[in-house]
Amino acid sequence: MNRFALNGKLALITGASRGIGLGIARALAESGADAILAGRDGTELGRAADQLRQVTQHVHVTNYDLSNTEGIAEWFDGICASAGLPEILVNSAGMSRRGAAIDLSFADWDAVMTLNVKAIFELSRSFARRLIRDQREGRVINIASLMTSVARPGTSPYTASKGAVGQLTKALAVEWASQGILVNAVAPGYIATELNSTLIADPKFDNWVKSRCPLGRWGTPDDIAGPVVFLASPAARFITGQVIYVDGGWLAAC
Repeated sequence: MNRFALNGKLALITGASRGIGLGIARALAESGADAILAGRDGTELGRAADQLRQVTQHVHVTNYDLSNTEGIAEWFDGICASAGLPEILVNSAGMSRRGAAIDLSFADWDAVMTLNVKAIFELSRSFARRLIRDQREGRVINIASLMTSVARPGTSPYTASKGAVGQLTKALAVEWASQGILVNAVAPGYIATELNSTLIADPKFDNWVKSRCPLGRWGTPDDIAGPVVFLASPAARFITGQVIYVDGGWLAAC
């Protein structure tokens, strides 16, 4: 048996319309999983689904804004009714509001914490409830960040939210281990995506990232997708409660 194969598995990936989320969805599909792509921009989501159908025809699309946390449980029930109960959940949707801590509003703070933490909590427990009810095992894989361990000026809500994701991952892993639901996180370093295009275009920042990273480059969505596939696969059946940093050696360097 290929210990990394995901044939017959169904994966729900949030934030799947582009960037890291889309890269993860593609890698899961290439490993044999059927995919449910979730995002709030229907047009971008449709384009992502078209790309993924070059790999597999088993692609479902669901348009939803996870900032509406009160409706997540009902939305997830609708997914299960139309596409089936996923065994794999990848919480990739996220956002940031940049600015000095003394200047940011509560609205900025609340927006980031709602999407990056509260939505992950609510969707993960909606997922776990169904699996536990049906006596099935599953995997939750959260996308954390380099900022789960370190910080930069101007990122206080994002840094706080990703620190929370790291600890929430551990808490849920401990709580659900006896039900066979494994919960882990992948924490990317600086990744070349559309969301970081302005940073990449800034020569000073681009040079800083490359000089600070021991591997000397920005990461790619594919660099993040591989570890996610591993954590979703049978090869990772004894791994739970871990935050795996995929940062090109960033945290290891002085």
